[in-house]
Amino acid sequence: MFERQSNDLVKAALLLHTIKSDKNRLDVVLELQRFLIRRITLAERRINRVSRATANLRRSLARDRLPKEQAKRIKTRIKDCADVVEGLRYQMFIWRCFGDGIAAAYQSKYALKHLYYDQHYNVKEGAGFMTGKAGFRREWKLLNQGIRMGVPVVLADVTNIIRHGDLCALAGEDPFLIEVKSSKNRNARTTRQIGQLQDLASFYANDGAEAFRGMGSVRRMELRLTEVNHEESANDCVAEALKLGFATVEPEPGLLYVALTSRDSGDRLAGLFSPTIQPYVLAPSPDWLPAHPFTLSLNPDNLVQFLLGHVTVLVLIDLALLKALFAQHRVYATMMMDGTHSVQVCKDPDDLYKGVFRVSEQRFGRIAGEFQSLAWFAEETARSIDEVVPAVMTAEDLEAIKAEPKGCWEIPPDWHTVRDCFDV
Repeated sequence: MFERQSNDLVKAALLLHTIKSDKNRLDVVLELQRFLIRRITLAERRINRVSRATANLRRSLARDRLPKEQAKRIKTRIKDCADVVEGLRYQMFIWRCFGDGIAAAYQSKYALKHLYYDQHYNVKEGAGFMTGKAGFRREWKLLNQGIRMGVPVVLADVTNIIRHGDLCALAGEDPFLIEVKSSKNRNARTTRQIGQLQDLASFYANDGAEAFRGMGSVRRMELRLTEVNHEESANDCVAEALKLGFATVEPEPGLLYVALTSRDSGDRLAGLFSPTIQPYVLAPSPDWLPAHPFTLSLNPDNLVQFLLGHVTVLVLIDLALLKALFAQHRVYATMMMDGTHSVQVCKDPDDLYKGVFRVSEQRFGRIAGEFQSLAWFAEETARSIDEVVPAVMTAEDLEAIKAEPKGCWEIPPDWHTVRDCFDV
């Protein structure tokens, strides 16, 4: 799909990684966004043309009394047009992944992820077309002003992750959203948008909120340990595969990176699997969101080959070894992988009131997509359980919790009987 645009991919990758290596290159921040706007709006115009052609075909099909074979051909063309539009929208997603890279070069992925959801914690609808957008010129002018003042600023329209506001200033501890209005008129929609921006600003400023997106008291917590990842090992694995066709790298026990450039490696792959292995096939798709963008994790050469589909990357996680890592921290872990939750961790499987919680599969997927350390994940998650039930809690405290009215501290019955997914 991108073969004809491989040079454009190289240019975008080099510009982004210039920003990654030198955050002061705001001239490159501006240049990359100008480049992305051109690529995205070109796809938008093509979509508009194909959509008009599709509309004409549908009118002809409904209005004209066409012979059966001719009607069949038109239906095929309509389907082909839909495929073209889908491909163009995918191209727009990929170009916006470079915009996500700009935002993630300056801001924490944990702060940016809140800009991906609406007030009900559903994924917020993505950006509309920039082509013909009434306030776009004003947004571009303000972006340039911010860059001239030494502030890294990104247009929401050139990202996938920023779905609130029109511009996002990236210089502070948290993202700063700016809504640009071309009119002073107010309606229910603009009032709702402003209210959501105010809620987000308050959440960032106070590190939480008493009510946030339909939930009760929400607090942001810092990671207890400095995050450890193996980006260098992953890039080495991809580079070797591009030379030899197949490569594996084991950056630590229980974690294996596999890269291949052909589908003739079935036998070599089969030997890497066992009942306790959880595989992840990495692909440049919207499923990656809201994780750290792959456009930053992979170096320019590897990134371009990854986007062109010339290399496939797998991450294999040994769940049995991960369970043992948790045990080293005196935490009992059950590997669920049920489509919603990945791990249930507790202090005592015979008394979950001493502390228990579950980790989502989306969070677990970050180990693969962000090339995170398995040992770091186990230790960080094990330490988190003390946030649920502090280590200093006495036996009397636990009995008081259990005596609370039903529903206040009730643990679902199935949490007591959960089993490892590989325990059959």
